[in-house]
Amino acid sequence: MSKKWKLADSIPDNFIKEFPDLSPVVLQLLHNRGIKTQEQIDEFFNADFISDICDPYVLIDMERAVKRIFEAVEKNEEVLIYGDYDADGVTSSALLYDIFTQIGLHPEVYIPQRETEGYGLNEGAVKEIISRKFNLVVTCDCGISNFDEVEIFNKSGVDVIITDHHKEPEKLPNAFAIIHPGLKRENYKTKNLAGVGVTYKLASGIIKSDLFAKDKQEKEKSLKWLLDLVAIGSVTDMVPLIGENRTLVKYGLIVLRKTQRLGLQQLYEIAGTNVEKINSMTIGFQIGPRLNSAGRMDHANNAFELLKTNNLETAIKIARELNISNSKRQDLTNKIVLEAKSQIDCVDENTKFIFVKNERWNLGIIGLVAGKLSQEYYRPSFVLGHDNKHWVCSCRSIDEIDIMEVILKFSDKLIRFGGHKSAAGFSLPDENLEYVQNVIKDELEKKLLGLELSSSLKIEAEINLANIDWNLCDYLEKFEPFGMENPEPKFLLKNCIVKEISTMGSDKSHLRITLEQDGIIKRAVGFGFANKFSNLKIGDKIDLVVNIGINEWNGNRNIEIYISDINLKENV
Repeated sequence: MSKKWKLADSIPDNFIKEFPDLSPVVLQLLHNRGIKTQEQIDEFFNADFISDICDPYVLIDMERAVKRIFEAVEKNEEVLIYGDYDADGVTSSALLYDIFTQIGLHPEVYIPQRETEGYGLNEGAVKEIISRKFNLVVTCDCGISNFDEVEIFNKSGVDVIITDHHKEPEKLPNAFAIIHPGLKRENYKTKNLAGVGVTYKLASGIIKSDLFAKDKQEKEKSLKWLLDLVAIGSVTDMVPLIGENRTLVKYGLIVLRKTQRLGLQQLYEIAGTNVEKINSMTIGFQIGPRLNSAGRMDHANNAFELLKTNNLETAIKIARELNISNSKRQDLTNKIVLEAKSQIDCVDENTKFIFVKNERWNLGIIGLVAGKLSQEYYRPSFVLGHDNKHWVCSCRSIDEIDIMEVILKFSDKLIRFGGHKSAAGFSLPDENLEYVQNVIKDELEKKLLGLELSSSLKIEAEINLANIDWNLCDYLEKFEPFGMENPEPKFLLKNCIVKEISTMGSDKSHLRITLEQDGIIKRAVGFGFANKFSNLKIGDKIDLVVNIGINEWNGNRNIEIYISDINLKENV
C-alpha cells in the first residue's frame, strides 16, 4: 500500500436502531460527518434555501453596515470595494459589485497585485484611496488583520466596513463595522463561511432591508442569482461543505448551470464544461483554476472583469486569456516543483518540515508548489520567493499541524501574515529569515515529536460487493456536493478474488479487474494502475479501497467501481 489505510470507527448500535429506515452504510457516512440527529439528517439530505440559511442580522454589526451603505446611496458617496486576488476574493468583489450597483451605487473595485502588494490592505493602496476622496471602503475576503491600515483610513475620515473570514487577530481593527461570523463575539451558527459567503451575508442583509425597494419575490430572486459566485468561492477556498455552506453550494450549483454571466458562459465553452453536470469537481478543476490563474500570472482584475462584463466580445477575449494563463500556470508550477525538489536532500523520519526558497520564483505560484510538496512528502511545507524587498512565504500543512499556531510564534518578526489552519502565508525582512526558520524548526520538532508522518487514505466504511447496488448509488448522489469535510466516500472491500484482469487505454496504463467475493462478481477500474500493479494475476486475493460512481454512455447508466488503492493479501 502506498498510503496508510485509515478506516473510520464503526458507528454504535444504538445509532443504527435510532434510524431503522436508513442502511447501516448510509448511517456510517452520516456519522462520519458529525450528522447524528434527525434535524441534521433532514438538513443534509433536504437542504432548503429558506429554512437552512442563517439570518444575516444575527451578526452584530449587520444593521450598522447596511444602514451605512444605504446612507452612501442617499448621499451619492464615492464607494470602493477592496478585494483579494484569489477566486474567493474575486467572486466576493464581483458579488458586492453586483448588489451595490443594484441599489444605485457606482463602486470602484481595487484588487491588489499579488507580487508587489501582497494580501490585504497595504499602506500604499490606503494612501491612494484616501487621495481619491472615497468616503466608504468595503473589504471582502480581507481586512481583519489590518489594524494599522484601518487607523489611517479613520484619521482621514474614510469609513471602513470589513467583511472577512480569516483567523481573528489579538486586536480587532477599529472599523465602522465588521462582518465576520467566526469572531468570538458572534453567535452566528456557521463560523467557517468562505470570504464570498461572508460578502453574501452582507448582500443578504442589504436585500432583506426595508430600504431595498423590491417585493418579496424579487428579493428572493436577487438572493438566488448571486449564488453562482458563492459556489465558486466556497469550493475554491475549500471551506467545509456541511451545514449552511453545503446549502449555499448546492443551490449555487443550480444557478451555475443557468448563469446569466457571459464570462462564465464563455469559460464553460473554452474549458469544455458539461453545463448540465456542473458539480463541485467542475469548480475545483475547471472554473476555479482559470479564475485563479489571473492573480497568479498577472493581475486578478482580468478575472473580476470576466465575472461582471455584459459584453460578449469582452467575455470571449478574457475567457481565452484566462485559459492560456492557466496553461502557463500549470507549466510554471511543474518547473518550480522540480527546482524545489532539487533543494530537498532526503525526507525521512527525522524530517519534520520542508523549507525551500529562491529569489526568482513567481510569488503567484509558490502556494501551489507548497501544496504539491506537502502532499507528496506529507510534511508542513514552506516555499519562499522574493518581491525585491522582502521574502514572501506560502505554506501548506498536514492534518497534525495548525500552521497559523506556528506562525503566531514569530509573528512579531513579520511584515504581514494571514491564513487558515492548513494554508497560510507571510512576508518578512531578509534579516529575519534565519530566525524564523529556526523557530519553525523548533516548533515543528516539538509538535511532531514521536509521530510517524505518512499520508493516510481515509476510508468511510467496509462494505461487500453485494452492497454495491442502485439503492446505495441513489443515496451517494444525495451526499453531493462533495468537498471539505464531505469527501466523496471511499470504501473498503476485503478478500476479493481476481477473476479476470486486463489493461485499458491507448497506452495500456489503466487496469480493469473482475472481482469475486462470496459468489458476487463485479468489475472495477483503476486509472493509471497498470504499471503500479503489473504483478497482479488471476487468482490473487486482494483488499481494495474504492469509490462508487455512475458511468453514463450512449444513454446507458451503469454502476462503476473505481479503485483508489490495492493491497495484495500475500503482502500482508
